[in-house]
Amino acid sequence: MTAQRTFWTLVISAAAILAVTMGIRQSLGLFLSPLNTATGLGIVTVSFAMAVAQFTWGLAQPLFGMLADKVGSYKVIVLGTLLLAIGLAITPFMSSGFGLMFAIGILTAVGAGAGSFSMRPKGCLRKVALRLPDLSMLVAH
Repeated sequence: MTAQRTFWTLVISAAAILAVTMGIRQSLGLFLSPLNTATGLGIVTVSFAMAVAQFTWGLAQPLFGMLADKVGSYKVIVLGTLLLAIGLAITPFMSSGFGLMFAIGILTAVGAGAGSFSMRPKGCLRKVALRLPDLSMLVAH
């Protein structure tokens, strides 16, 4: 396989994975009313589960990026795909707010985070540490 073919295979694969994980995550809001009807839990409960999912997704990305550094990207993406599929499959069957929060807010969001993790560049922690004084000035004012 030539270097150019390897490059485009990697780019297309990464774009497909990102399109699926981000597409599912971004389109959940369209299913607010159907989820409300299917579960009977109310719009507030479904919306709260989706809000928890946004937080969980952001928290999961760097953690899965670190895990990918240790065990490899392939294993992390397979794990994320399984979690995402399980979370989406059990969502309509949840009959409690806690169950819905677990399905959407944890499983689906963690699966999407595992599929869209970011790689840590070398020196990333050093760059963050150098920016902490700037952050403290922003918070102080």
